Amino acid sequence: MEDATVPPAPIRAVLRDDIGEAMQRTGLLETPAPPAALRWIDTFVEAYGDRIESADAALPLVRALRSEAVVVPALPLERLRNRQVLFYLDTISQYVDEQPELRGIPVEADLLEIAKEFGIAPADALWAARMALTGVDDGPSLDLVFPLLGHDRIMMRIGAINSHLLHGRGLEPIAFGPDGKPFETLGAAGAPGAAEHVE
Repeated sequence: MEDATVPPAPIRAVLRDDIGEAMQRTGLLETPAPPAALRWIDTFVEAYGDRIESADAALPLVRALRSEAVVVPALPLERLRNRQVLFYLDTISQYVDEQPELRGIPVEADLLEIAKEFGIAPADALWAARMALTGVDDGPSLDLVFPLLGHDRIMMRIGAINSHLLHGRGLEPIAFGPDGKPFETLGAAGAPGAAEHVE
């Protein structure tokens, strides 16, 4: 039985062909499309097929996934500004670098295991990874997002976020949020084991 959120196979096939043609038309895909690119489009349709109405509507998402950089909004970036999250994201980068293939592995389950080491709650852990890598707080499973981004983009994006967090104000968060209340970052209460990672 197919997942109700994933378009049926015939619709996925049409979407794949239409998206491939749209990508070729806009210079995002060579002609003929290599097998690896077709597999990427298949994964894209599995991830985003229920969120797009046409191939042209898919192109902004395709461009965002293929960009080397991502823009994280100011307040979400502040939530990432602490030592536990920094080490968590760095460990994700190492995890990705060790994987020969990102397709078909239990990314979200593995991230939750990594997060335990830094005392980051499950929901916060997945939110932090998604925000750092995509700049948004909602989307398809990270099991699908990771192979769409690929090794190099994931590591570049995490490197850029961590560098941004460490420079300027460093790991000192803002004192108050826009509502005037004290601002808390993810894992602000502290995490067992984080100190061992300090160089």
